[in-house]
Amino acid sequence: MAKPKKTYTPAPQVAPELAERLQVVLEVLAGQRSVAQAARSLGLSRNHFQTILHRGLEGLVLAISPRPSGRPAKSEQEASLEAQLQTLSRDNARLREQVGSTERLLQAASGLLQGRIRPMRREGRPKKSATSDEAVDPEPESERQCTLQGVEDMKRLGLTTSFACAIAGVHESTVRRWQARMRCGEPLLRPRRARCPPGAEQVRRVSDLVHSLNGLVGAESLRHSVDGISRRQAAHLKAQTLTEMERERKAQLVRVTVSSPDVMRGMDGMYLHGADGSLHALFVADAAVAYRTMVRTGPHYDAKLVAEVLAADVANNGAPLVYRLDRARAHDAAAVREVLKAHQILVLHGPPHFPQFYGQHERQNREHRAWTGELALLPLEEIERRLEELIKAVNEVWRRRTLDWKTAYEVWIARPRLVVDRTALCEEVMQRTARIARQLEHRGQPADLAERLAIEQALQTRGYLRQTIGGWC
Repeated sequence: MAKPKKTYTPAPQVAPELAERLQVVLEVLAGQRSVAQAARSLGLSRNHFQTILHRGLEGLVLAISPRPSGRPAKSEQEASLEAQLQTLSRDNARLREQVGSTERLLQAASGLLQGRIRPMRREGRPKKSATSDEAVDPEPESERQCTLQGVEDMKRLGLTTSFACAIAGVHESTVRRWQARMRCGEPLLRPRRARCPPGAEQVRRVSDLVHSLNGLVGAESLRHSVDGISRRQAAHLKAQTLTEMERERKAQLVRVTVSSPDVMRGMDGMYLHGADGSLHALFVADAAVAYRTMVRTGPHYDAKLVAEVLAADVANNGAPLVYRLDRARAHDAAAVREVLKAHQILVLHGPPHFPQFYGQHERQNREHRAWTGELALLPLEEIERRLEELIKAVNEVWRRRTLDWKTAYEVWIARPRLVVDRTALCEEVMQRTARIARQLEHRGQPADLAERLAIEQALQTRGYLRQTIGGWC
């Protein structure tokens, strides 16, 4: 137990040369002398002596003042130095830990390079003898365990799984397979037995499973579902079945081709960010030559903006026969219908919740998104001007194979003038719509289904629209 600290202070020893001055100060404090008399006796000026007297009183007051309870507070400088010391200690411990991890990581990599963890690689299989049922695997079980242990060590030291597997020379799927076998207590090395090709019944069962599950089933699941096939054989059969399914899907597609410019144009919007806010950009493009005819921006994607874009597009490029628009509310407003009715333009709406109908314009918007990073740095008032420059470059610089290696601008300016009796076209569409509506069962179908089919048939009759079975998308 620590001894209590002494608080007693002994009487001070006064030097002989200060004894007289101390005696005079005490007499002044006791009222036996005046300040002037004391100063004359010591040969000092009154102000000098009074300063000495006040200095002594200040020290006396400080000495007799009660001290605060508890430990004395630390100074700000001392507290700051202690905080810096703690920070440096933590950083030092962290750096020591990193150095240790780096040393262990280098040891693991050194073991790989020196052959203690030999990288796995595919080598030619040794030929099996006529009487041998098993192939001699060039990778013993112990070496595989050593490789897996090296990968685990490097992952614990902070490396990602892909990086650790790359150092060890194995694939991530191989490591996952080894880990699963180790958790189940199975050997990492499974002897490969000579297997005969799968029979017709096995091939049929694998194909049926892949078809019924739409290709989601894995090779390991197929191996456990069909007796007599290996995982490698199951993966090969699955790949063949997926190829057949993709060919069947493409054979059922219908590819739509617009044969002439000015027949159909599509319009769609994009939401763009600028340096000081966001806005909507509406693009209009021809469906036959992918020529962007118009771009306009606005703060809101509403009927007013849509009507302005369509009116400007018609004024600058002429009226097409059909506008292909999605089912946004702004596309079916009264102001938009007035613009279309004034120029006798038909509207082709796709099926609800079917974005593939507008796939051509969605593909063009994906091209426009290549510049979203640049546009995000511009103020809003400059984005429309920059978009006009971009679509001009896409129209006049990009040579396309679908246009016989011409630009969209070259094909557009050389397009023949489209002469169509719009009144007769609209009347034909109305008649076809009424006839198709009488033959269709509308339950569960959109109300404008008959009109859409009528527009498509009218364009096909005039040779402006072709539908080919067997697409390639």
